Amino acid sequence: MNARATAIAFALLAIVLTLAQDVVPARDWYHGWQYTVILAIAILVMLAHALRGWRGKDGANGGRIALALAGAIAVAVAGLLSGLIGPDTVTVVGTPGTVTPVPDLGVAAFFAAADPQTIPRGDATVILRRRGAGPLDVGPRPVPVGLSVAFTQSRPAAYVVVRNDRGERLTITQPNNSSFLSPVILFRQSQQIHDSTFPLDTFAVPAAQRVVRILYFSAADLATFRHDPDAPAPTEPGAILSVADDAGAQRGITMAASGREAAIAGLRVTVTLGTYPVLQVASAPQPIVMLGGLLLFIGASVWVLTGSRNAAIVPAHAR
Repeated sequence: MNARATAIAFALLAIVLTLAQDVVPARDWYHGWQYTVILAIAILVMLAHALRGWRGKDGANGGRIALALAGAIAVAVAGLLSGLIGPDTVTVVGTPGTVTPVPDLGVAAFFAAADPQTIPRGDATVILRRRGAGPLDVGPRPVPVGLSVAFTQSRPAAYVVVRNDRGERLTITQPNNSSFLSPVILFRQSQQIHDSTFPLDTFAVPAAQRVVRILYFSAADLATFRHDPDAPAPTEPGAILSVADDAGAQRGITMAASGREAAIAGLRVTVTLGTYPVLQVASAPQPIVMLGGLLLFIGASVWVLTGSRNAAIVPAHAR
């Protein structure tokens, strides 16, 4: 591979690695030394060849190649700086139906309310509101917000309804979480079982003097626990409920199917399982620099190809 082809290959590699920060954000690798070294080497290779082109030492179209490499260098520098000095990914867990400030973006995140229908569908939304700008709907696809990108990630969640033996609904609380009175459990902890980790959370039922630990299992997790291979595979997630009294004495344990009432320790508990979004904010390359560099690289590349094609079709007696 000659020097020109090597420089172009590094240019394409640097552009792909930089665009990856916008397309697949929130990867620790972007802030690691390997990512930094690759982009730094790419910049040095491109810079060396671009200088040769500007000095007329790269043959035909050398100047145009240098212009294309300049655009790729701009993109690579934006990616390098984002990886080196950009902040680590921030995860914002918001209580359904509340507003959570996000100082890193200078915005307020509105987390949509959730009910027993919303959680199984997993279609709750997050809306960002900024001063002097319209609301911004954030979903799984990253959207630029200043020098960062924001997106949502679905996490396990449960809508919990607790009744007593008379059918009266009881208030639940989450003493260890900011969503103190919310019936939506967001599984902020986890528990290790053998080689696997499962979402875990706790809620209390003050009127019954009960504390309930809830362990989440996806349908795929439950399928691995089947003892009867002829039984149909589970299609819904489930949960293990472990109940203790206020003194810590165990009062029972049971498996609860999603959306179905389970009786345990004097309680009738309905756990509707599904997902609810968390907001994630990740560093991203400076958009103006990256866009300008991409346009320059593409424009100069088209100019190179056009010049080469025109040269190829000139009749031999006219050269």
